[in-house]
Amino acid sequence: MSLRRKPNPNRNHPLYCPYCAGEVLFPDEETEFAWLCADCTRVFEVKYHGQDDPVHRPAPSVSTSEALQKSLARHGHALPGGERQ
Repeated sequence: MSLRRKPNPNRNHPLYCPYCAGEVLFPDEETEFAWLCADCTRVFEVKYHGQDDPVHRPAPSVSTSEALQKSLARHGHALPGGERQ
């Protein structure tokens, strides 16, 4: 019989206990996400649910060459190829 479970890639390691701020934490066997605080003997869970989509998604950035061409045109310099805008 093996007491060691395979590692859970979704388990986040907390830096401190949310109840007493203790830093001596051990994985607990309650659930896959449970942690035991050795200072206050509480068991708590830490789960990562992902990130929400932003309310306003930024516009995609232009390539370096496009940005250079726009900057040159805005300042009245010749574009590559001798053209002027």
